[in-house]
Amino acid sequence: MDTILKKIHQKLGAGPALTELAEKLSLSELNTFLLELYRLKAGQVEPAQLLRQFGDNRFVSPAAVDSLGLRQTELDWLKYAREYNFHPLTLSPLAPLASCSAIGHVDQNNVLSAVRGTEVVSDATNVLALQIAQDAKATKDKNAVFRYAAAHRHVRGQAFDNPKFTAHFSVFCLASGGRDRGNYAFELGQLNEHLAIILNLLRRHFPEERLFIRFYRKKDASVFMERMEEYPNGIWTSLPHEFRDDLEHEYYHLIQAKVFLRLDEGEIDLADGGPVDWTQRLLSDKKHRLFISGIGLELVHKLERARPVEFTKK
Repeated sequence: MDTILKKIHQKLGAGPALTELAEKLSLSELNTFLLELYRLKAGQVEPAQLLRQFGDNRFVSPAAVDSLGLRQTELDWLKYAREYNFHPLTLSPLAPLASCSAIGHVDQNNVLSAVRGTEVVSDATNVLALQIAQDAKATKDKNAVFRYAAAHRHVRGQAFDNPKFTAHFSVFCLASGGRDRGNYAFELGQLNEHLAIILNLLRRHFPEERLFIRFYRKKDASVFMERMEEYPNGIWTSLPHEFRDDLEHEYYHLIQAKVFLRLDEGEIDLADGGPVDWTQRLLSDKKHRLFISGIGLELVHKLERARPVEFTKK
């Protein structure tokens, strides 16, 4: 990208033009500038060019899925989450600019930035976090817990060498937020609740003996791990599970739970979740807690249909 920017500067005969635009223009002014720029560029596009772009641009190609089957799975999963008091939301395709990079340790280049102060949703849990923070700010009930579920089509900006990794894909997301109750009660309760939903949904599609959980311990998690060992009837005890250390990545706090599917040739990651500090930062409230999780809904859908014999339940 640096090389391309240098070429742009050379063409324009200017210095660090992008830095100056970012520093000197307000977001509203920048939006007006970009809208006019895109209007001018759109006016240069011929119909034949448009057709070529539709064939070449990985962001606009239709998904190679059974559309009705995928929609039915989305509906079934959302109905199931509602039984656990997770309110289904239909999210906008857009989120506020920096919804991921400002709170989630994500490079903005991995997100499809847009005009009018927005970006294309690349992770619905970030949007659910915004909704929960807004709810928490509006309520007078300090004990309120807000739970949301969404099945959303994500768009990611990074390019992948693996042709199976597409630019857009459907993910089933859960998020729950509330006040700290002490002794990691909120985090453990939501870990148990989210995993219960995830495992029960995955059991509908794959034999239970092929599923297992891997927990990744984060920094300063020693007391949390003691509480986790003492937690009564943890859903994770119903499946094979193991613990590993992961002290470098800061996306999750305390612990990250990943659910894997054993394949004949290895394993594949289907779901993950954990506590994050996003609502604490959004609300400037260190006592607020947020737990998020997600399942690769489209991945599950494709795997189940690609290997019907292998995943036949006994």
